[in-house]
Formats: sequence, C-alpha cells, structure tokens
Amino acid sequence: MTISKRTNTTKKDIANNISKNLGIPKTYAEKILNDTIGILTQMCKLNTIIKIKNFGTFKKLHKHKRIGRNPKNKKVYEIKERKIISFKQSIRIRNKINQ
Repeated sequence: MTISKRTNTTKKDIANNISKNLGIPKTYAEKILNDTIGILTQMCKLNTIIKIKNFGTFKKLHKHKRIGRNPKNKKVYEIKERKIISFKQSIRIRNKINQ
C-alpha cells in the first residue's frame, strides 16, 4: 500500500490554468481570478444564497457561540459566534467528478 502525499491547488495554479486555456498573460489571469473571488465575497456579504448554474450553491450560515474543548489538555474554551460559507456542488459537477 502506498501513501500518496496530499497536494493543494493554489490560486497561482488556477491562474496558470486560466492563462493556458484562454491564451492570455498570467497577470491578466490572476486579475480575473482575484476579481472573481472579490465579487463572490461581496455577494456573500449581501446575500445569503448565491447559485451558479451547473456549478453549485454558496450559502451563508450563522454559527452560534458554543463551548469547545482542547482534546490534548482538556481545557474548555468558548468558540465565538461567526458566519461561515457552505458550498454544495451541483448534480452535474458531482456526476463529472464521479465518472
């Protein structure tokens, strides 16, 4: 049994892929990616749900404060309330990934 090393996709990897697929300079691809992330962030602040057809749905959720414990030293901490973003993929994307 071999253990594969976990690799993460970075913004730079995505920008390089955009650049290669569209045939545009990497600086433009990075700007497109940063602008897209900025727009999604602004929309998440304003709306609770963002649906992108054939891709997925971003949903803003509110987490209440709660008590958490450090499993190593058993210390009790209060986890503050916060807002998070949940993503649910579309059926089309899920089917493409599972093929």
